[in-house]
Amino acid sequence: MLAPDAAQAIAITLHELATNAAKYGALSAPNGQVRLEWSHAADGRLRLRWTETGGPVAQGPTRKGLGSRIIEQMMVQQKGKVRFDWRNDGLICEITLPV
Repeated sequence: MLAPDAAQAIAITLHELATNAAKYGALSAPNGQVRLEWSHAADGRLRLRWTETGGPVAQGPTRKGLGSRIIEQMMVQQKGKVRFDWRNDGLICEITLPV
């Protein structure tokens, strides 16, 4: 079970990632896909991995947008971490937070 604040942070984060994938990423292309993996690690942390493939070449932003700032701030408030990795084959976003 997740605490309500953690569940809300994850929901908003996934919504933001999905919205961006539909506008600019894998979900904007006919063959694009998103894979979401999660695990509960031995150290008591929840690990989420969002992987986009089949979309346009992912390029890191030239400036940090509102969505990225919201995601990062929400994860910091939950004592979590977020990492964005823009690769040629798509974005990978990794999130870890205590549960």
